[in-house]
Amino acid sequence: MPTPFEQLLENARHNEQVMSKMQCLEMALIATADFTGLLPLLLTEMQQAFALDAVHLHWVDPTSEVRGLLASIGLDEADYPELHFIASAFPLSNQLGPDLSTRLALFVPHQHADWLPGHDHLGSVAFLPLVRQGHLMGCLVLGSHDPERFSPALSTDFLARLAAIAGVCLENVFNHERLKRLGLTDALTGVHNRRYFDQRLDEEITRSHRQGSMLAGLFLDIDFFKRINDTWGHPAGDAVLQEVARRVKEQLRITDTLARYGGEEFAALLVQADASQAVRVAERIRAAVAASPVCLGEGMDIPVTLSIGVSTFHGLRAQENASQAGGRLLHEADTALYQAKEGGRNRVVCQCLNEGGEHD
Repeated sequence: MPTPFEQLLENARHNEQVMSKMQCLEMALIATADFTGLLPLLLTEMQQAFALDAVHLHWVDPTSEVRGLLASIGLDEADYPELHFIASAFPLSNQLGPDLSTRLALFVPHQHADWLPGHDHLGSVAFLPLVRQGHLMGCLVLGSHDPERFSPALSTDFLARLAAIAGVCLENVFNHERLKRLGLTDALTGVHNRRYFDQRLDEEITRSHRQGSMLAGLFLDIDFFKRINDTWGHPAGDAVLQEVARRVKEQLRITDTLARYGGEEFAALLVQADASQAVRVAERIRAAVAASPVCLGEGMDIPVTLSIGVSTFHGLRAQENASQAGGRLLHEADTALYQAKEGGRNRVVCQCLNEGGEHD
């Protein structure tokens, strides 16, 4: 049985170890400039460093802006099962209370299981609010099998400091990635530009190689666009480009990529999409654009149609390097687009691989 003095020394040593680990983690967090480094630090390395049984991050993202940004830089949500996006801060606020402070609690399944999915037999939990300028942006939720680990009677100073550092770092990295994305965005339509598309093409080809999955490429061209400019004027042509981009984007998943490739031509990448899936998406896009004219007011209703070329790439069958495979995917989509134009426009043509690896 240790004496009170010995217990005091032991507590001091323990606190010193915790502080040392915390400082190392804080320095690593502050030095990280992108999500590919920051998310593993928060979700994996912190769990290992502090012998936690669960660490989950819940991010308030009502407009899916954060999800869209992560997808645009090539992060796959499936690689981060501990990362969750929630549409409203209200459920978190209920857990944290009106002062949005760090909260420790014994684990109660019906109250806490949804915040740590897959961990139904924990002993205690800690909620670390991520607050910036009075705004609740999310929460780190920590879990331990030890009921005493996050006992409500314990001090929260270390955890509150960690929450503050993590909140600053998440906000800074988000703003940094968003600024980078602006340089890869077409100013007129708000979709990505060709530079970004070429970068994503290499990344998705490499991913398809690694996973043995399918990737589809689409070239989309506005029919008779020069006639629109000549008849209605270039401001009307700009409005048509903006509306077409909006309608196309509505038909795509958040993990897909859409870019203005040049002039009136757009390009899209559909991840894990085979030929039949890609053609269905292309037909939906074509129908959505042709369904109603672009209305500019004062009787300016401009009918618009698209011609679309589709091609596919199969990671298991490909023998080329990423650059060659990407070039072939685009060439075949461009050839299909030309056939769609020659065939009468307002149609979809596919230069796709069938299940036997041959072109249809």
